[in-house]
Amino acid sequence: MAKPSFMVGHAPHTVALGDYCLDLASGLLRRGQEPVRLRAKPYRLLEHLARNPGRIVTKSELMTAVWGDVFVTEDSLTQAIKEIRKALGDDTQQTIRTISGRGYMLVPATPAPEPRQLPIVAVLRFQNAGDRTDEPLVDGFVEDIIVRLARFRSVMVLGHTSTFSVQSGLAGAAQLGADFAVEGSLRRTGERLDISVSLATAPAGVLAWNERYVADGSDVFAVLDDISEQIVNRLVKRLEDAGTHRAAAKPTDSLVAYELLLRGISRLRGYQPEDNEAAREYFEAAIDKDPAYGLAHGYLGLAVAHLVGDIVLSPEVFDQAISHGARGVALAPEEPRCHRILGVIRLFASQHSGAEGHMRRALDLNPHDADTMTQLGYVLTLRGRPLEGLALMEKAEKINPIHPDWYDCNRSMALYGISDYAGALVRLERMTSQPPWQLAHVAACQAQDGKVEQARQTLSRALAIAPDFSPALYARHGVPYEHARDTDHLAEGIAKALDAN
Repeated sequence: MAKPSFMVGHAPHTVALGDYCLDLASGLLRRGQEPVRLRAKPYRLLEHLARNPGRIVTKSELMTAVWGDVFVTEDSLTQAIKEIRKALGDDTQQTIRTISGRGYMLVPATPAPEPRQLPIVAVLRFQNAGDRTDEPLVDGFVEDIIVRLARFRSVMVLGHTSTFSVQSGLAGAAQLGADFAVEGSLRRTGERLDISVSLATAPAGVLAWNERYVADGSDVFAVLDDISEQIVNRLVKRLEDAGTHRAAAKPTDSLVAYELLLRGISRLRGYQPEDNEAAREYFEAAIDKDPAYGLAHGYLGLAVAHLVGDIVLSPEVFDQAISHGARGVALAPEEPRCHRILGVIRLFASQHSGAEGHMRRALDLNPHDADTMTQLGYVLTLRGRPLEGLALMEKAEKINPIHPDWYDCNRSMALYGISDYAGALVRLERMTSQPPWQLAHVAACQAQDGKVEQARQTLSRALAIAPDFSPALYARHGVPYEHARDTDHLAEGIAKALDAN
């Protein structure tokens, strides 16, 4: 019998389960045109799971939904699940998964594979041919090339943290799975940028295209657009409506504002309070040079929110951050990073629907951006859909295999959400930084995985770093889950670790 899988059909009340079809409107389960018999209680149980795909539904919720106020034991629930699995031929539990200690989940379908293999491009770190202090400008220029390339649906571009880590040029790009590599150099002299860029096969090094550019002032953005379009032209032989991939308006008329933005982004990635404050000053200076610079407004909103390490931020701080983020989107509605930034801010303000909407808009504008995929996956996790989140995170890691620590942090949250505590621990232990809030997550995973003594020691380490840190307060207010059941799940792990003390 075919392995059942889950997908939502075109009709709004029809759910396809492999060879079976669940018609929620008529109340029938069918295989082809033949009805499949299910008793009333198992059917109501299947219906409730089908209306909550990809979500862990607790045993108590299922028992209330199916039996109401009638007292029954868990054995009745177990028997109903067995009957459903037998009817669907779900012997391997691929459609209805048991989540140990929590409940059951109807598993969404694995996303369909790409219909064709796209050319994979690695944009390597450019050589800085000028002053050492220009490194943020050079790296930011290359990241902008990556952002523009990722907007084209006809190429796959690897994430910058992976390609910037390559030490061996074309050979290193090939090891990352790239078919082609972009290399170059940049020299800044006052308001002038001298740029050399080439495209070659990896690892053979057969030159497909090379060019030299001189950009003065805001001409840099025309050069960025031309570089990305020339690369795509060489790879797919024809450019797919290049005009739709350009920003609706020139990002800024000021090269100084652009440089200030890039220096601010570089500092923001330091993730320390002093880095955040320095980044804010750079973003404010960029806006002072060009008040209509949308991306600078967006990043200023992110810096204002100062999300790293804080448990509870005041509504006034979030109002200010959201105001800057919304201003960025209004000024640059076709800039995916503005939508992604506003999505992050809104998530931590517990505006979950708005956060998902902006993340999806960012991914629509830039469909191969690994950072956006990972952050959308995190949003879905905090909305109670960790399996959907994991699917996006896995795809992101294929695009950006050498990724920053926060990818592992986000993925650990999704794994914790499906009660894969050992898998979550593996992700958390990969991270180089271990602030108190992260150690609280480690302790929760350890406690839930039965490693109570290790959990106790982990919390002791957290409190040694920050004596005023409250793991219990963090569990209740530190992660902006949409649903209380997910907050309770994290609090349960922290409580087990605290009880060990």
